Amino acid sequence: MMNRPFSILLLPMALLLGGCQTGPKPIPDVIVVAPESEVGAVDFKKDIAPVLERKCIVCHFDHAPLTALSFQRKKNMLEDTNGRPVLVPGDPQHSTIFLVTVMPDYFIEAMPAGGHQLAKEETSKLYHWIEAGAPWPEGLVLQPETEL
Repeated sequence: MMNRPFSILLLPMALLLGGCQTGPKPIPDVIVVAPESEVGAVDFKKDIAPVLERKCIVCHFDHAPLTALSFQRKKNMLEDTNGRPVLVPGDPQHSTIFLVTVMPDYFIEAMPAGGHQLAKEETSKLYHWIEAGAPWPEGLVLQPETEL
């Protein structure tokens, strides 16, 4: 009698562990973004600033307790963090801010954290904004979006 309950537990355990043996999931070799002709011209104030304020600056703001990286000013984003450039105007493939937004959620570096990935259109616009030189209005300081 004791063997039966144990064998019933073995099947779910075997199925669970069997699924774990596939190894780590790979990083995609190709990142697909919509062409600029499809997403339209990118406007910083209309397309990029709201995404940064809503999905990035919630954690990455001046004097944030958990990170030294602030996205409130362009000059902060031009600094290297951990030896990697956060924003390389004209080069999305070397801009950490773009690369972490296209990583699958199962990577710890994937941003925004907590599985709140950017929409495909937001990712495409971020790519084209960086590719266009990451224009940012002089003196503009972004603020985190707050809920009322």
